[in-house]
Amino acid sequence: MLSSIGRAAIKRVVSTSATTAPRRIAVSWPITHTSRYSRGFVQGFATAGQPKASITTKATTKASKPKATKATEATKVTKATKATKATKGTTKAAATKGRTKQKATTTKAKTTKKKAAPKSKAKGKGARKQKKPLSPAKKAILERRQLKKTALFNEPKLLADSPWTVYVAEQTKDKVTSAEDLRDRMLGLAQSYRSLPASEHQRLTDTAAQNKLNNAAAYKAWVETHTPDQTVAANRARQLLKRKYNYPVANLKTIHDPRVPKRPITPFSLFTKARWASGDFATRPFAEAAREIGKEWIKLPDVERHAYDDLGKAARDEYEKEVEAVLHRKPTPPRRSATPPAPPA
Repeated sequence: MLSSIGRAAIKRVVSTSATTAPRRIAVSWPITHTSRYSRGFVQGFATAGQPKASITTKATTKASKPKATKATEATKVTKATKATKATKGTTKAAATKGRTKQKATTTKAKTTKKKAAPKSKAKGKGARKQKKPLSPAKKAILERRQLKKTALFNEPKLLADSPWTVYVAEQTKDKVTSAEDLRDRMLGLAQSYRSLPASEHQRLTDTAAQNKLNNAAAYKAWVETHTPDQTVAANRARQLLKRKYNYPVANLKTIHDPRVPKRPITPFSLFTKARWASGDFATRPFAEAAREIGKEWIKLPDVERHAYDDLGKAARDEYEKEVEAVLHRKPTPPRRSATPPAPPA
């Protein structure tokens, strides 16, 4: 009797088609039922290597093919993924470059627009609103401020140049006095000043004289730190401040610059000077003498008047030359005529 293993093997071989089996096996009934030949049959079946090898080969082939296919597919998927990632990276890099270029172009365009903005301002096409005009009060403040700068109110502080002022400065030095007590204090100083001995008066007089010299030297040095053009402009600014704004409240002081040419004397001034020097009006009041001199100038013969006119013209020519040399400009024409108006009757 065949074992269970043998029967299972025979069933597999019998069920296999003849075309697929490499070796045809014929099984007779007596063999299957004879125990004598059962061992030989099984041995012969077991030694037949071609069918077993064929089955094993096919099984191996079938088993190996899917594995290779899976590996190949995995490799292909990996390559495709890498290629896709590389493509995406390239695309992203290209997109980034494009964005960078676009941003750079936009920045350049904005910069160009910003640079071109002043041109539109210059053309006046409404780039910005015009500033509001200054009010008269603001203009006056700015003019006054500019005039103060031009007026040169930084003269050196002068020392006391009289015996009385020297005495007051010495007595009030480093002493604080209120405005209420100032009047009483000055009265007391006046009484004590009158009672000073002669030697003390002489000392105060000498100190005042020395202070005058020091003041003159300091003032001259200060004037020379400015050009003649600046001192002339400063005097003009001081006159405007006094006339328009009453500044300073005290008396107007002008800068005395010996380098600036003095205005020439007029023919009428030369005639007036000559008449006062004659002594004819020494005992008469000034107003009366001035009216009489004016009448004489109007009635003066042409021959005598021409002499004064020539002197006045020579003085005017010399003044113009000095102005051009010192101030580097032409002088202004005379404001008034040389001939004075007719005096009242």
